[in-house]
Amino acid sequence: MSRTTALRRTRTVAVASLVAAAGLSLTACQGDGTGARASSPSAAANGASGRSDGTGGSGGDIGSKAGGSGGSTSASSCATGRLKAAWSNFEGGPDMEYDGQQTARVVLKNTGSADCAMAGFPGVQLRAATGETWDLRRTDDKPRTVRLDAGGRATFDITFLASTRDDDKKFKPAQVIVTPPNERRSLSLDWPYGGELLDQAAATRPGTFVGPVNPPE
Repeated sequence: MSRTTALRRTRTVAVASLVAAAGLSLTACQGDGTGARASSPSAAANGASGRSDGTGGSGGDIGSKAGGSGGSTSASSCATGRLKAAWSNFEGGPDMEYDGQQTARVVLKNTGSADCAMAGFPGVQLRAATGETWDLRRTDDKPRTVRLDAGGRATFDITFLASTRDDDKKFKPAQVIVTPPNERRSLSLDWPYGGELLDQAAATRPGTFVGPVNPPE
């Protein structure tokens, strides 16, 4: 074999080796990228699973130390079984003859003997005596963690539009079903204000909605 032929063969083998190595490197990078893209829908689904428009409460993260209300004591999540719901006399209560937005405030009381914490939105469903239901949408407000001492309270607001015209589409609530954040069991309250609401259950931006839990004012 001539020296020229040997050099050509050596160069050909070296080039082939480099191409093969580059191909393996490219395959590994593509594999990593595909895996990352495949995990994105799952991550998005997990992130969205807590924000439901049903009666299930939508919770926020509760760290080992719940300090949203100014406290720093470690507290477990507030379970439905240790909570009692009641209406607040906030601003004297709603006037069902008023045609503007107004607020009905709900108080959640910790009836247990130990501190607990909650963060996020309650699930709120309005129920009519006829069996109709309306799952309220939630605001874009950022929730904060609220710590409830034994006997302590948290609140949340239901903002609504009363129906004041005969030609309105109406919803007459009889009960309000409240699911605390991060819980599946619910609490039931009778609607005490009478009147009817402007039915915007199918609206994209309804005038009736629920806010997150907050410390009492």
